Amino acid sequence: MAVLQQIISGLEKGRQEYAHIMDRTGSRTPAEDPVIRSQLSLSDNLAFMESLLNEGYRGRFRTIYIDPPFFTKSKFNAAVSVKGSDGTRHRVRHLAFDDRFERSLEYYIENMAVRILMMKELLASDGTLWIHLDWHSSHYIRLLLDELLGEKNFVNEIIWCYKSGGSGKRHFSRKHDTILVYSKRAGYHISIPEEKSYNRGFKPYNFKGVREYSDEKGWYTLVNMKDVWNVDMVGRTAAERNGYATQKPLELMRRIIEAGSEEGDLVGDFFCGSGSFLEAAQQSGRKWIGCDNEKLAVSLARKRLKGADYYSDDIRPSSGEDRLNLKIEDTQRLKSGGRLLRLRVLDFAPEIDTGYIQKNDRIYIENALRENPVQLLDYIMIDNDYSGSFVCRSFEENVTGDITVITPGRVKLIAVDIFGREYDGGTI
Repeated sequence: MAVLQQIISGLEKGRQEYAHIMDRTGSRTPAEDPVIRSQLSLSDNLAFMESLLNEGYRGRFRTIYIDPPFFTKSKFNAAVSVKGSDGTRHRVRHLAFDDRFERSLEYYIENMAVRILMMKELLASDGTLWIHLDWHSSHYIRLLLDELLGEKNFVNEIIWCYKSGGSGKRHFSRKHDTILVYSKRAGYHISIPEEKSYNRGFKPYNFKGVREYSDEKGWYTLVNMKDVWNVDMVGRTAAERNGYATQKPLELMRRIIEAGSEEGDLVGDFFCGSGSFLEAAQQSGRKWIGCDNEKLAVSLARKRLKGADYYSDDIRPSSGEDRLNLKIEDTQRLKSGGRLLRLRVLDFAPEIDTGYIQKNDRIYIENALRENPVQLLDYIMIDNDYSGSFVCRSFEENVTGDITVITPGRVKLIAVDIFGREYDGGTI
Protein backbone atom coordinates (compact mmCIF):
# COMPACT_ATOMS: atom_id res chain seq x y z
CA MET A 1 0.00 0.00 0.00
CA ALA A 2 1.33 3.47 -0.88
CA VAL A 3 2.48 5.76 1.94
CA LEU A 4 -0.40 8.25 1.71
CA GLN A 5 -2.95 5.43 1.56
CA GLN A 6 -1.47 3.88 4.71
CA ILE A 7 -1.62 7.22 6.55
CA ILE A 8 -5.24 7.85 5.53
CA SER A 9 -6.31 4.29 6.37
CA GLY A 10 -4.48 4.35 9.73
CA LEU A 11 -6.01 7.73 10.60
CA GLU A 12 -9.52 6.50 9.84
CA LYS A 13 -9.04 3.32 11.89
CA GLY A 14 -7.67 5.36 14.79
CA ARG A 15 -10.71 7.65 14.69
CA GLN A 16 -13.04 4.65 14.68
CA GLU A 17 -11.30 3.14 17.71
CA TYR A 18 -11.51 6.50 19.50
CA ALA A 19 -15.24 6.73 18.71
CA HIS A 20 -15.81 3.29 20.26
CA ILE A 21 -14.02 4.40 23.44
CA MET A 22 -16.08 7.60 23.59
CA ASP A 23 -19.25 5.55 23.22
CA ARG A 24 -18.23 3.68 26.37
CA THR A 25 -17.10 6.67 28.41
CA GLY A 26 -19.40 9.38 27.07
CA SER A 27 -18.69 13.06 27.48
CA ARG A 28 -20.15 13.32 30.96
CA THR A 29 -18.08 14.45 33.91
CA PRO A 30 -18.41 12.50 37.21
CA ALA A 31 -20.51 14.18 39.89
CA GLU A 32 -17.45 14.69 42.09
CA ASP A 33 -14.10 16.08 41.01
CA PRO A 34 -11.26 13.57 41.35
CA VAL A 35 -8.65 13.93 44.06
CA ILE A 36 -5.65 14.97 41.98
CA ARG A 37 -2.70 12.84 43.01
CA SER A 38 0.50 11.62 41.42
CA GLN A 39 0.13 8.15 39.94
CA LEU A 40 2.32 5.52 38.31
CA SER A 41 0.75 2.56 36.53
CA LEU A 42 1.93 -0.57 34.75
CA SER A 43 -0.69 -0.69 32.02
CA ASP A 44 -1.55 -0.19 28.39
CA ASN A 45 -1.81 3.56 27.98
CA LEU A 46 -5.02 3.44 25.97
CA ALA A 47 -6.89 1.55 28.67
CA PHE A 48 -5.26 3.74 31.32
CA MET A 49 -6.32 6.98 29.63
CA GLU A 50 -9.87 5.63 29.31
CA SER A 51 -9.90 4.93 33.06
CA LEU A 52 -8.69 8.49 33.72
CA LEU A 53 -11.59 9.88 31.68
CA ASN A 54 -14.02 7.74 33.68
CA GLU A 55 -12.49 9.04 36.92
CA GLY A 56 -13.04 12.69 35.93
CA TYR A 57 -9.61 13.69 34.57
CA ARG A 58 -11.00 15.14 31.34
CA GLY A 59 -9.39 18.56 30.78
CA ARG A 60 -7.15 18.31 33.88
CA PHE A 61 -3.63 18.10 32.39
CA ARG A 62 -1.75 21.37 31.83
CA THR A 63 1.08 19.59 30.01
CA ILE A 64 1.28 16.17 28.39
CA TYR A 65 4.65 14.94 27.11
CA ILE A 66 5.16 11.62 25.38
CA ASP A 67 8.24 9.87 24.00
CA PRO A 68 6.47 7.20 21.90
CA PRO A 69 7.99 4.59 19.62
CA PHE A 70 9.64 6.28 16.64
CA PHE A 71 8.69 3.66 14.03
CA THR A 72 12.33 2.64 13.82
CA LYS A 73 11.39 -1.00 13.04
CA SER A 74 13.94 -2.03 15.68
CA LYS A 75 14.15 -3.60 19.11
CA PHE A 76 15.65 -1.68 22.05
CA ASN A 77 17.47 -3.08 25.07
CA ALA A 78 18.00 -2.02 28.65
CA ALA A 79 21.17 -2.92 30.51
CA VAL A 80 20.94 -4.32 34.03
CA SER A 81 23.81 -5.30 36.30
CA VAL A 82 24.49 -8.71 37.85
CA LYS A 83 27.45 -9.84 39.94
CA GLY A 84 29.45 -12.76 38.56
CA SER A 85 31.06 -15.60 40.49
CA ASP A 86 34.37 -13.70 40.39
CA GLY A 87 32.82 -10.75 42.23
CA THR A 88 32.83 -8.44 39.22
CA ARG A 89 29.64 -6.88 37.88
CA HIS A 90 28.45 -7.58 34.36
CA ARG A 91 26.04 -5.60 32.20
CA VAL A 92 23.25 -7.83 30.90
CA ARG A 93 21.19 -6.59 27.95
CA HIS A 94 17.47 -7.29 28.18
CA LEU A 95 14.68 -6.36 25.76
CA ALA A 96 13.17 -3.02 26.83
CA PHE A 97 10.59 -2.57 24.08
CA ASP A 98 9.84 -3.57 20.50
CA ASP A 99 9.34 -0.73 17.99
CA ARG A 100 8.66 -2.86 14.92
CA PHE A 101 4.85 -2.27 14.71
CA GLU A 102 4.60 -5.29 12.41
CA ARG A 103 6.61 -3.11 9.99
CA SER A 104 3.35 -1.41 8.98
CA LEU A 105 3.03 2.38 8.76
CA GLU A 106 -0.75 2.04 8.75
CA TYR A 107 -0.71 0.24 12.10
CA TYR A 108 1.67 2.83 13.56
CA ILE A 109 -0.58 5.73 12.47
CA GLU A 110 -3.68 3.99 13.83
CA ASN A 111 -2.01 3.48 17.23
CA MET A 112 -0.80 7.06 17.43
CA ALA A 113 -4.05 8.63 16.15
CA VAL A 114 -6.31 7.08 18.79
CA ARG A 115 -3.86 7.96 21.56
CA ILE A 116 -3.47 11.57 20.42
CA LEU A 117 -7.27 11.93 20.43
CA MET A 118 -7.42 10.53 23.97
CA MET A 119 -4.72 12.94 25.14
CA LYS A 120 -6.67 15.80 23.57
CA GLU A 121 -9.60 14.85 25.82
CA LEU A 122 -7.36 14.88 28.91
CA LEU A 123 -5.60 18.15 28.05
CA ALA A 124 -6.71 21.38 29.76
CA SER A 125 -8.20 24.12 27.59
CA ASP A 126 -4.95 26.10 27.93
CA GLY A 127 -2.70 23.03 27.91
CA THR A 128 -0.01 21.90 25.50
CA LEU A 129 0.93 18.52 24.05
CA TRP A 130 4.63 17.77 23.48
CA ILE A 131 5.49 14.75 21.29
CA HIS A 132 9.13 13.62 21.13
CA LEU A 133 10.17 12.00 17.83
CA ASP A 134 13.07 11.71 15.40
CA TRP A 135 13.58 11.57 11.64
CA HIS A 136 11.83 8.21 11.31
CA SER A 137 8.34 9.53 12.05
CA SER A 138 8.22 13.25 12.88
CA HIS A 139 6.92 14.10 9.39
CA TYR A 140 4.10 11.54 9.67
CA ILE A 141 3.04 12.69 13.15
CA ARG A 142 3.19 16.37 12.14
CA LEU A 143 0.51 15.65 9.51
CA LEU A 144 -1.48 13.67 12.06
CA LEU A 145 -1.38 16.51 14.60
CA ASP A 146 -2.40 19.07 11.99
CA GLU A 147 -5.43 16.92 11.25
CA LEU A 148 -6.41 15.97 14.82
CA LEU A 149 -5.56 19.14 16.76
CA GLY A 150 -5.64 21.65 13.91
CA GLU A 151 -2.75 23.22 12.03
CA LYS A 152 -3.59 26.59 13.62
CA ASN A 153 -2.79 25.04 17.01
CA PHE A 154 0.81 24.28 16.08
CA VAL A 155 3.06 26.03 18.61
CA ASN A 156 6.64 24.94 17.98
CA GLU A 157 8.99 22.43 16.47
CA ILE A 158 11.76 22.08 19.04
CA ILE A 159 15.06 20.70 17.79
CA TRP A 160 16.99 18.91 20.53
CA CYS A 161 20.66 18.69 19.52
CA TYR A 162 23.00 16.30 21.28
CA LYS A 163 26.38 14.64 21.02
CA SER A 164 26.69 10.88 20.81
CA GLY A 165 28.94 8.26 19.33
CA GLY A 166 28.71 6.96 15.79
CA SER A 167 28.47 8.61 12.40
CA GLY A 168 27.44 7.70 8.88
CA LYS A 169 29.50 7.62 5.70
CA ARG A 170 26.48 7.91 3.40
CA HIS A 171 24.70 10.73 5.24
CA PHE A 172 25.41 13.55 7.69
CA SER A 173 25.42 12.34 11.30
CA ARG A 174 21.90 12.34 12.71
CA LYS A 175 22.33 14.13 16.02
CA HIS A 176 18.98 15.69 16.82
CA ASP A 177 15.43 14.78 17.83
CA THR A 178 12.26 16.73 17.13
CA ILE A 179 9.69 17.72 19.78
CA LEU A 180 6.39 18.84 18.25
CA VAL A 181 4.35 21.19 20.44
CA TYR A 182 0.62 21.72 19.87
CA SER A 183 -2.08 23.44 21.89
CA LYS A 184 -5.69 22.43 22.27
CA ARG A 185 -6.91 25.87 21.25
CA ALA A 186 -5.85 29.53 21.24
CA GLY A 187 -4.95 31.06 24.59
CA TYR A 188 -2.63 28.26 25.67
CA HIS A 189 -0.19 28.66 28.55
CA ILE A 190 3.53 28.75 27.85
CA SER A 191 6.41 30.37 29.72
CA ILE A 192 9.43 31.10 27.53
CA PRO A 193 12.68 31.35 29.51
CA GLU A 194 15.51 33.67 28.57
CA GLU A 195 18.93 32.59 27.39
CA LYS A 196 22.26 34.23 26.72
CA SER A 197 22.93 35.75 23.30
CA TYR A 198 26.61 36.70 23.02
CA ASN A 199 27.54 39.93 21.29
CA ARG A 200 29.66 39.85 18.16
CA GLY A 201 33.29 39.68 19.22
CA PHE A 202 32.03 39.21 22.81
CA LYS A 203 32.40 42.96 23.30
CA PRO A 204 29.81 45.40 24.75
CA TYR A 205 27.48 47.14 22.27
CA ASN A 206 26.65 50.05 24.60
CA PHE A 207 23.28 50.50 22.87
CA LYS A 208 20.92 52.86 24.65
CA GLY A 209 18.20 51.01 26.54
CA VAL A 210 19.81 47.57 26.05
CA ARG A 211 20.93 45.83 29.21
CA GLU A 212 24.15 43.87 28.82
CA TYR A 213 25.92 41.33 31.01
CA SER A 214 29.32 39.67 31.02
CA ASP A 215 30.81 36.36 32.08
CA GLU A 216 34.11 34.55 31.56
CA LYS A 217 33.30 34.17 27.86
CA GLY A 218 32.38 37.80 27.17
CA TRP A 219 29.45 40.20 26.87
CA TYR A 220 25.89 39.11 26.15
CA THR A 221 22.23 40.11 26.28
CA LEU A 222 19.23 38.03 27.40
CA VAL A 223 16.74 36.97 24.72
CA ASN A 224 13.77 34.63 24.59
CA MET A 225 14.94 31.03 24.17
CA LYS A 226 15.23 29.78 20.59
CA ASP A 227 13.69 26.55 19.27
CA VAL A 228 17.06 24.79 18.98
CA TRP A 229 18.10 23.29 22.32
CA ASN A 230 21.59 22.01 23.02
CA VAL A 231 21.23 19.62 25.94
CA ASP A 232 23.66 16.77 26.60
CA MET A 233 22.39 13.22 26.39
CA VAL A 234 22.53 11.00 29.47
CA GLY A 235 26.19 9.99 29.30
CA ARG A 236 27.58 6.60 30.26
CA THR A 237 29.00 7.95 33.51
CA ALA A 238 26.09 10.29 34.36
CA ALA A 239 24.65 9.84 37.85
CA GLU A 240 21.09 9.72 36.47
CA ARG A 241 21.87 6.95 33.97
CA ASN A 242 19.93 3.74 34.66
CA GLY A 243 20.67 1.75 31.51
CA TYR A 244 17.20 2.01 29.98
CA ALA A 245 17.02 2.40 26.22
CA THR A 246 16.13 5.91 25.00
CA GLN A 247 16.46 7.45 28.50
CA LYS A 248 16.04 11.24 28.26
CA PRO A 249 17.99 13.78 30.36
CA LEU A 250 16.34 15.43 33.35
CA GLU A 251 17.44 18.87 32.14
CA LEU A 252 15.44 18.43 28.92
CA MET A 253 12.41 17.21 30.84
CA ARG A 254 12.55 20.12 33.30
CA ARG A 255 12.72 22.63 30.46
CA ILE A 256 9.50 21.22 28.97
CA ILE A 257 7.71 21.04 32.32
CA GLU A 258 8.62 24.58 33.35
CA ALA A 259 7.63 26.00 29.97
CA GLY A 260 4.28 24.23 29.77
CA SER A 261 3.04 24.29 33.37
CA GLU A 262 3.22 26.00 36.75
CA GLU A 263 3.96 24.67 40.21
CA GLY A 264 1.06 22.57 41.48
CA ASP A 265 -0.24 21.77 37.97
CA LEU A 266 -0.94 18.24 36.78
CA VAL A 267 1.33 16.93 34.00
CA GLY A 268 1.36 13.54 32.29
CA ASP A 269 3.48 11.06 30.37
CA PHE A 270 1.75 7.99 28.92
CA PHE A 271 4.90 6.40 27.47
CA CYS A 272 6.89 7.08 30.63
CA GLY A 273 9.71 4.55 30.14
CA SER A 274 12.03 4.64 33.14
CA GLY A 275 10.45 7.84 34.48
CA SER A 276 12.67 10.80 33.50
CA PHE A 277 9.69 13.11 32.94
CA LEU A 278 7.99 11.97 36.16
CA GLU A 279 11.12 12.52 38.24
CA ALA A 280 11.60 15.99 36.74
CA ALA A 281 7.94 16.81 37.46
CA GLN A 282 8.35 15.70 41.06
CA GLN A 283 11.46 17.86 41.44
CA SER A 284 9.59 20.83 39.90
CA GLY A 285 6.65 20.70 42.30
CA ARG A 286 4.07 19.33 39.86
CA LYS A 287 1.51 16.59 40.29
CA TRP A 288 2.17 13.89 37.72
CA ILE A 289 0.57 10.82 36.19
CA GLY A 290 2.47 8.29 34.12
CA CYS A 291 2.22 4.77 32.77
CA ASP A 292 4.10 2.25 30.69
CA ASN A 293 3.34 -1.32 29.66
CA GLU A 294 6.84 -2.69 30.28
CA LYS A 295 7.60 -4.15 33.72
CA LEU A 296 11.28 -3.25 33.59
CA ALA A 297 10.50 0.38 32.73
CA VAL A 298 8.02 0.79 35.58
CA SER A 299 10.37 -0.97 38.01
CA LEU A 300 13.14 1.51 37.17
CA ALA A 301 10.70 4.42 37.45
CA ARG A 302 9.65 3.26 40.93
CA LYS A 303 13.28 3.33 42.06
CA ARG A 304 13.69 6.89 40.79
CA LEU A 305 10.51 7.98 42.57
CA LYS A 306 10.99 6.06 45.81
CA GLY A 307 10.97 9.23 47.92
CA ALA A 308 7.83 10.61 46.26
CA ASP A 309 4.30 10.43 47.59
CA TYR A 310 2.32 8.77 44.82
CA TYR A 311 -0.40 6.23 44.16
CA SER A 312 0.36 3.00 42.30
CA ASP A 313 -2.17 0.41 41.18
CA ASP A 314 0.34 -1.67 39.26
CA ILE A 315 1.73 -3.83 42.05
CA ARG A 316 0.41 -7.28 41.24
CA PRO A 317 2.87 -10.02 42.23
CA SER A 318 2.95 -12.78 39.65
CA SER A 319 4.45 -15.45 41.90
CA GLY A 320 3.75 -16.96 45.29
CA GLU A 321 5.60 -16.09 48.48
CA ASP A 322 7.44 -19.42 48.45
CA ARG A 323 9.84 -17.89 45.91
CA LEU A 324 11.16 -15.45 48.51
CA ASN A 325 12.35 -17.07 51.73
CA LEU A 326 12.67 -14.53 54.58
CA LYS A 327 13.86 -15.19 58.12
CA ILE A 328 12.87 -13.08 61.12
CA GLU A 329 16.18 -12.49 62.88
CA ASP A 330 14.74 -10.43 65.73
CA THR A 331 11.51 -8.82 66.89
CA GLN A 332 11.03 -6.25 69.66
CA ARG A 333 7.95 -4.71 71.19
CA LEU A 334 8.01 -0.92 71.26
CA LYS A 335 6.57 1.36 73.92
CA SER A 336 4.33 2.83 71.22
CA GLY A 337 2.67 -0.56 70.91
CA GLY A 338 4.25 -1.41 67.57
CA ARG A 339 7.05 -3.79 66.68
CA LEU A 340 10.59 -3.50 65.38
CA LEU A 341 11.43 -6.36 63.02
CA ARG A 342 14.81 -7.38 61.69
CA LEU A 343 14.56 -9.59 58.60
CA ARG A 344 17.00 -11.31 56.27
CA VAL A 345 16.60 -12.87 52.83
CA LEU A 346 17.63 -16.53 52.97
CA ASP A 347 16.77 -17.60 49.45
CA PHE A 348 15.18 -16.35 46.26
CA ALA A 349 13.85 -18.34 43.30
CA PRO A 350 13.12 -15.90 40.47
CA GLU A 351 11.27 -16.78 37.27
CA ILE A 352 13.58 -15.57 34.52
CA ASP A 353 12.69 -15.82 30.82
CA THR A 354 16.12 -15.91 29.20
CA GLY A 355 14.55 -15.49 25.76
CA TYR A 356 14.48 -11.71 26.35
CA ILE A 357 18.19 -11.62 27.24
CA GLN A 358 20.96 -11.12 24.68
CA LYS A 359 22.44 -14.53 23.87
CA ASN A 360 25.99 -13.58 24.88
CA ASP A 361 24.77 -12.36 28.30
CA ARG A 362 22.68 -15.37 29.29
CA ILE A 363 25.66 -17.13 30.86
CA TYR A 364 25.78 -14.53 33.67
CA ILE A 365 22.12 -15.05 34.51
CA GLU A 366 22.41 -18.84 34.33
CA ASN A 367 25.43 -18.74 36.67
CA ALA A 368 23.59 -16.50 39.13
CA LEU A 369 20.55 -18.79 39.13
CA ARG A 370 22.79 -21.73 39.88
CA GLU A 371 25.18 -20.14 42.40
CA ASN A 372 23.32 -17.35 44.23
CA PRO A 373 19.86 -16.32 42.96
CA VAL A 374 19.61 -13.56 45.61
CA GLN A 375 21.90 -11.42 43.45
CA LEU A 376 19.05 -11.27 40.91
CA LEU A 377 16.85 -9.55 43.51
CA ASP A 378 16.80 -5.80 42.86
CA TYR A 379 14.75 -4.39 45.74
CA ILE A 380 11.94 -5.14 48.16
CA MET A 381 8.86 -2.93 48.56
CA ILE A 382 7.49 -2.77 52.08
CA ASP A 383 4.06 -1.88 53.42
CA ASN A 384 4.63 -1.61 57.17
CA ASP A 385 0.94 -1.01 57.92
CA TYR A 386 -0.74 -3.50 55.63
CA SER A 387 -4.53 -3.58 55.74
CA GLY A 388 -5.40 -5.75 52.74
CA SER A 389 -4.46 -3.34 49.96
CA PHE A 390 -0.73 -2.97 49.37
CA VAL A 391 0.83 0.49 49.60
CA CYS A 392 4.56 0.84 49.01
CA ARG A 393 5.70 2.86 52.02
CA SER A 394 9.43 2.12 51.81
CA PHE A 395 12.10 0.50 49.62
CA GLU A 396 14.91 -1.79 50.65
CA GLU A 397 17.73 -2.03 48.12
CA ASN A 398 20.29 -3.64 50.44
CA VAL A 399 18.71 -7.07 50.00
CA THR A 400 21.76 -9.01 51.21
CA GLY A 401 21.85 -7.31 54.62
CA ASP A 402 19.44 -6.91 57.51
CA ILE A 403 16.08 -5.33 56.69
CA THR A 404 14.70 -3.28 59.56
CA VAL A 405 10.98 -2.48 59.71
CA ILE A 406 9.02 -0.57 62.36
CA THR A 407 5.35 -1.46 62.17
CA PRO A 408 2.17 -0.70 64.11
CA GLY A 409 0.49 -3.81 62.69
CA ARG A 410 1.01 -6.21 59.81
CA VAL A 411 3.87 -6.04 57.30
CA LYS A 412 3.55 -6.98 53.62
CA LEU A 413 6.61 -7.40 51.38
CA ILE A 414 6.87 -7.60 47.60
CA ALA A 415 10.20 -8.44 45.97
CA VAL A 416 11.24 -7.23 42.51
CA ASP A 417 13.95 -8.86 40.41
CA ILE A 418 16.40 -6.98 38.19
CA PHE A 419 14.06 -7.38 35.20
CA GLY A 420 11.04 -5.86 36.99
CA ARG A 421 9.10 -9.04 37.82
CA GLU A 422 7.32 -8.98 41.18
CA TYR A 423 7.09 -11.71 43.83
CA ASP A 424 4.85 -11.91 46.87
CA GLY A 425 7.09 -11.86 49.94
CA GLY A 426 4.31 -12.79 52.34
CA THR A 427 2.69 -11.05 55.32
CA ILE A 428 4.20 -10.84 58.80
